[in-house]
Amino acid sequence: MCERSVVQTRVSIDGSSFVLAPSQDIEQLCDRLEAAVTGTGRAVLFVAADERRVRALITPSSRVVISEEDVHVDSDDAVLSLNGSGSWDLL
Repeated sequence: MCERSVVQTRVSIDGSSFVLAPSQDIEQLCDRLEAAVTGTGRAVLFVAADERRVRALITPSSRVVISEEDVHVDSDDAVLSLNGSGSWDLL
């Protein structure tokens, strides 16, 4: 049994929480969230860990928290999945 650590990023928007896909560009998402609050609001698209596309309406009154944590993964429990480029990733 081999254990490794991966960084898991979670975004919480007005109390709804989503684990982000490893392929999600966090800096780009932060830029889009910040741009959305400068006006009257804007829909911001991001990809959740289960490859679900989530579109959230972000307004100046929205509360958004982005957190990162190290998660330990047991390689015996690892799963193969397709990443955004169509190749297989070992999760």
